[in-house]
Amino acid sequence: MFIFKKTKILFSFAVLASLLAFNFVLAAPLSQEEVEMEAKIQELEGKISQYREAIIANQNKAKSLETEINTLDNEINKAELEIKRIDLIIHKLDLQIKEKEASIKQIERGVELEKSALAEVIREISKYDDVSLLEIVLKRGQFSDFLTEVNLLENFQGQVQELLNKIYNLKSETEREKESLSDEKEEHLALQEIQARQRTALEKAKKDKKTLLEQTKGQEALFTQLVKKTQLDIEAIKNKLFELKGMISGESLRFEDAYKFAKFASIYTGVRPAFLLAVLSRESELGKNVGTGTWRVDMKPSQRPYYLQICEKLNLNPDGQPVSKKQWYGWGGAMGPAQMLPATWLGYEAKIAEITGNNPPSPWNIKDSFVAAAFYLANKGADQKTYNAEWRAAMMYLAGANWNKSYLAFYGDQIMDLAEEIQEQINILERG
Repeated sequence: MFIFKKTKILFSFAVLASLLAFNFVLAAPLSQEEVEMEAKIQELEGKISQYREAIIANQNKAKSLETEINTLDNEINKAELEIKRIDLIIHKLDLQIKEKEASIKQIERGVELEKSALAEVIREISKYDDVSLLEIVLKRGQFSDFLTEVNLLENFQGQVQELLNKIYNLKSETEREKESLSDEKEEHLALQEIQARQRTALEKAKKDKKTLLEQTKGQEALFTQLVKKTQLDIEAIKNKLFELKGMISGESLRFEDAYKFAKFASIYTGVRPAFLLAVLSRESELGKNVGTGTWRVDMKPSQRPYYLQICEKLNLNPDGQPVSKKQWYGWGGAMGPAQMLPATWLGYEAKIAEITGNNPPSPWNIKDSFVAAAFYLANKGADQKTYNAEWRAAMMYLAGANWNKSYLAFYGDQIMDLAEEIQEQINILERG
């Protein structure tokens, strides 16, 4: 049985009270600066939505010089606002990371204080290790005084242990949150770089359009003649190379051939060929490291057994097949032109084989990959063929469960813009 001095108990309860204050630090409300930044972010998102609606409205109008310029202006304005929004998000994350780091330091100081208090307890306890229970009781005037101190000590020790466990859990949680915030900061920086390139491209396109306006002297009739001249160049469209990376051969397709594969997939899935081509084209363009990764390094461990299963079925060397490299937004390991993960591919394998006749189908086969991508997009609603449904399906193709994060919206916008351009080329081919 142990005895602990009342002065020691009072000291340690004060330590407990101070440690409880650290919980308040972790649960502290947003700073005024963070609140203001969040309001600005919301305001920018509202304006971005307005520009997006204006772009969609212009796309539904007849092709004219005025609508071309207006559309491009709206796209440039939207891109600039998206970059500003990401700047704010990054700054907000910086503040949160600093706050979390400060909280961790406070908790660590609190833990050290509590360790000191526990050390005092252990030292006091050790004094009575060699004293018999009878001797301890005889030193007390009343037996009830002895029991009171014993109960106080036991209660104190229990509360200390409970609070220590809570502090360690909070510390671990805070460190995980800080790591997560750091990852998000890197993600936003990468997005900012992408959107900066997007704005540069849009500004160049705007200059090209202004040059066109000067060439036509502002006359719609001259613009119409130029459009018709472009539409007559059917052979140029047919022979335009449609880039598909991630294949074993690294080959390219003529646009006309790519369109045939897309039409084939569309028959069985209902996904619009122009939209499917836009998704496959953008996947190759954004994934600069598509096909340059290795399954042993870049693929998520949980995906590797499925990948080996696919290679075994196809009698392929796992180390010889191209997969995507790990990116800032997550693991790599995506396969072929459709950039599909092994587990997802196996989920569609039977359907692909039924349609293409290739059994087993291969992620690195053009026809199989087109059908696989189309099935996935149809499953996400793209077979409805509406702007919003296709936009949402494109976002899911990129980010899965994270598709609705506002700072990723640029991807869906780019897909739909590209789909419109491809649709115009398809219309020319069909008329020819």
